Amino acid sequence: MLKLVLILSAVTAICDSSNDSFNPIYRKLNYSVDYQFVINKSVEYILDFNLRVSAAKFKFPPRVTTYSSDAAIANPLMVVARQPKELLSWQLPLILESYSGKTNFTKISRTLCHDMYRNLPKGVGAMNVDGPIVSVSTASNTDVSFTVRVDFQNEFFIEPSVPYNFTISPSEPRYYFYNFSTNVTEVENSNYDTVILEVFSADSVCMTVSIQNASCPVFDTNQDITFRGFYETVDTQGGITIPKYKFPYGFFAVFVAKSDDSDCLGTPGTSSANRTKTITLTVKPSIAYQDYLNAVIATLSSIGIFYFVFIAGFVFCSKRGYIPRQMEYVSGSEPTTPSTTTLFLIGGAEAVDDVSVDEAEYDIVSEEDQDRVMRLGKSVIYLSDLARKDPRVHKYKSYLYLYNVLTVALFYGLPVIQLVVTYQRVLNETGEQDLCYYNFLCAHPVGVISDFNHVFSNSGYVLLGVLFLWITYRREITHKDLNFERQYGIPQHYGMFYAMGVALIMEGVLSGSYHVCPNQANFQFDSSFMYVMAVLCMVKLYQNRHPDINATACATFGVLAVAILLGMIGILEGNLYFWIFFTVIYLLSCFYLSVQIYYMGCWKLNRGLLIRVWRICVYDFWSGPLNIIKPIYKARMCLLIIGNLCNWALAVWGVYRHQKDFALFLLAIFMSNTLLYFFFYIVMKCIHKERVNKLSLFFLLISVLCAASAMYFFLHKSISWSNTPAQSRQFNQECKLLRFYDFHDIWHFLSAIGMFFTFMVLLTLDDDLSHTHRTRIVVF
Repeated sequence: MLKLVLILSAVTAICDSSNDSFNPIYRKLNYSVDYQFVINKSVEYILDFNLRVSAAKFKFPPRVTTYSSDAAIANPLMVVARQPKELLSWQLPLILESYSGKTNFTKISRTLCHDMYRNLPKGVGAMNVDGPIVSVSTASNTDVSFTVRVDFQNEFFIEPSVPYNFTISPSEPRYYFYNFSTNVTEVENSNYDTVILEVFSADSVCMTVSIQNASCPVFDTNQDITFRGFYETVDTQGGITIPKYKFPYGFFAVFVAKSDDSDCLGTPGTSSANRTKTITLTVKPSIAYQDYLNAVIATLSSIGIFYFVFIAGFVFCSKRGYIPRQMEYVSGSEPTTPSTTTLFLIGGAEAVDDVSVDEAEYDIVSEEDQDRVMRLGKSVIYLSDLARKDPRVHKYKSYLYLYNVLTVALFYGLPVIQLVVTYQRVLNETGEQDLCYYNFLCAHPVGVISDFNHVFSNSGYVLLGVLFLWITYRREITHKDLNFERQYGIPQHYGMFYAMGVALIMEGVLSGSYHVCPNQANFQFDSSFMYVMAVLCMVKLYQNRHPDINATACATFGVLAVAILLGMIGILEGNLYFWIFFTVIYLLSCFYLSVQIYYMGCWKLNRGLLIRVWRICVYDFWSGPLNIIKPIYKARMCLLIIGNLCNWALAVWGVYRHQKDFALFLLAIFMSNTLLYFFFYIVMKCIHKERVNKLSLFFLLISVLCAASAMYFFLHKSISWSNTPAQSRQFNQECKLLRFYDFHDIWHFLSAIGMFFTFMVLLTLDDDLSHTHRTRIVVF
């Protein structure tokens, strides 16, 4: 019927014309044959491919290819492909715009959309079916030659786990059809209601992959491919997880190459007319729901077994070597500090109870007693010199860390959760897979969460953080003798340990939130509480031997706030100028902290600084020229020299590379300084013949092994948010553990265990000094 209308309209146009300037030409043509014609504005070709073909052959959609090397941009060829229910049009040459300019394509191939579910008669060898009618016209005064060809697109229907090879270009897109209801032989432990589309290519030509509902029209051009379904940019590797409930009647997998690589590289690329890309496509079933259940049960069971074994072993070891921290368990020959003796003689126990916990009052008393002169005048300082404040003051100060962590966790965590939930909703509504940097080859959805396994693998941080809080609480309730706490052992700061446990829990919460939709904008959520834990470890180590002059909670979290601010700026604007600015601040901070640590908080930056330095140099010179460069505290000076050299090396490397991954560089600074101070602390204990108990050594060994293993899995990453989404997909990898977890999930488990045992080392490191009088504990 459509043919008759077209013929009659053409005849009518000829009869009504006052001259013979317009001549429609009707032709019946065969499939899979190249036809060449010459056309100008006086001619229009109507090419009918309505021929007798086999019913089995006609289930594949027709693909129309047109080519013209001499068609002009000013007067292009206008091509219209008509079907009984659909119409598709384009022009030759095809003009595509990109960041690098305009590119012209002289060959166009398009697959025509047709009804997938038409009921073709069975048992018929051949039949007449309405094929496409291709009309070609132009407004050119000169003759233009063109070639046209119509084929059936074989291998149009995708079978599970079967690879398909094909080529595309910006003007020659392709799409394939997958039907979830296809009868397939189901493989054990496979889920055919959710499939993973995998794409591989040896070349790096940028393209867009789109998953669209199986309905016409199909959006298969660079201008409209993002209008429907899921879509993502891909260069060499890509994948999309596709659930059946989103596409109950199957889906079209559409592939369109871009005219340049700007969208994949993130920077303007070079356009070219030769943009052919070879692709291998495979659709695989996802894991079965039993695999989800097995992975979750195995994870929780492993953590439960760890709970039982660790708690039983720790309690058993603690009972064997534990001596109650009470005055009745102390040898009578132990000396007492003058300050403590005076305190008891003046008012006894009642005077002790009246001691204020106001930190400012103790600072004033410290200045009046000229503690600074005492600190600087001794070559060897003992803990009794730096632990003069009442234990309740130390307890109050340490609990300020807990309160600050809880406050930061609440006001920082809630907006983060709200933001990533919004990201997930936008992803589900728009289908823009470039919004989140998933490992698409190992991303298992549950409900609205697209990447459940990476979210769930952070449960180790949360559960081990809860375990550490319980251990800290159990340890605290056994230490209630204030008289003992004033004289023996390292001052206990349980509020600091509680803060570490909360920080470990929040690392799991924020890392899980980040993995709901990982991308460049929210990576700092994943690392923020890593900064907190690293700084708390450093502060705790310093607090062990310097309880009275340790940094306050407000100052500590002020530094962390500045670090997070710099991390945000570095992620958004990490150019060379920012790196220079950061390096200056970094090195000045290192110098300031080094001076403060060396002089134990007695150094002040004010107008009299230069005069004081000049006097010290003059006095040291007259007492001996070498005294100017000879340090009073040799061990502390060695630590500071090594630490500054390491930080200078990091700063130089950062400026030289000035990579985009600034948040990771900032984390490396905190972690390396923490490890350096940790190593120094243990070495100094050995030098001063302090015994590190076996339990702490065991915890340290486990921590080191977990840290080394975790770094291996961390470096073999499965995504890279610092690159573009297409470049990040090059790191995508198959699941490695229980068909559910990849290397990054394993990093989550190992790093959680490593951080837990690091905290346990800090908790038990100085247990050998629990009943040693502070006049015998050296400060270093």
